[in-house]
Amino acid sequence: MSNATIATLTRSEFKKISSTRLWWGLLIGVLLWTVPWAVFTAAFAGVNPGTGQPASPPLDTPAAIRSVYATAAFTGAYIFAMILGITGMTSEYRYQTVTPTFLVYPRRQAVVAAKMVAHLVMGLVYGVVGVVSALVSGGVTIVIRGYDLGLGSEGLWSGIGLTILAVSIWTLVGIGVGTLIRNQIVAILVAVFITFMIEPLLSVLANALDYGDLAKYLPTNASTALLSPPDLGFALLDWWTGGLVLLAYALVFAGAGMLLSIRRDVS
Repeated sequence: MSNATIATLTRSEFKKISSTRLWWGLLIGVLLWTVPWAVFTAAFAGVNPGTGQPASPPLDTPAAIRSVYATAAFTGAYIFAMILGITGMTSEYRYQTVTPTFLVYPRRQAVVAAKMVAHLVMGLVYGVVGVVSALVSGGVTIVIRGYDLGLGSEGLWSGIGLTILAVSIWTLVGIGVGTLIRNQIVAILVAVFITFMIEPLLSVLANALDYGDLAKYLPTNASTALLSPPDLGFALLDWWTGGLVLLAYALVFAGAGMLLSIRRDVS
């Protein structure tokens, strides 16, 4: 697998992504999800919920500022980045473009590797857009509430950098899922269902049964650890370990998918 081959395939992947309207449609989704999340987080930071639960950190603390700018950006962007990754692989099977691709480049692992590189870069774009939209919408809300923007808060910019990295890695998770599950609709539904329903339930159940050490290794909890958030009431991995665990999920899914694709017909 030469560097020239990977470079050629990667350029081809960028052309495939940019030739459709899906990538910017999902990018609009990032904006529509991140903006209200950042506004809501900033609007209710430090407000007593009145349900017996403690108030979240007020806006004059670094933890609250990181939640508005970094955590809200990740929450608004990562699911769309994952869907972009899924469609990047499953679209090949859905529209049968995978057949000529594998005829020209029969080494399927090179094709998947190029897709991962191209979508990793697109994931960075999604992460940046999420951060910028959180900075603008969250910042306006913070000023309206009479607080300083907090752009010099401790750990903010490192948290923002890790947010962009985490969003980007989720595109690789999507590529892995799309490699493993060919059907586009099924792959998206399974990935979203597990991410939003199964994972939170498993996390709560594991912590309730004193298996919190296992819950730390779930993909979403690994992402949360990567963002280095304030204390959430349960144990998380170190930020760098969380990043490695999340990357491992992507590589395992992609690796399993590649092994299956080698053994089965692409038609």
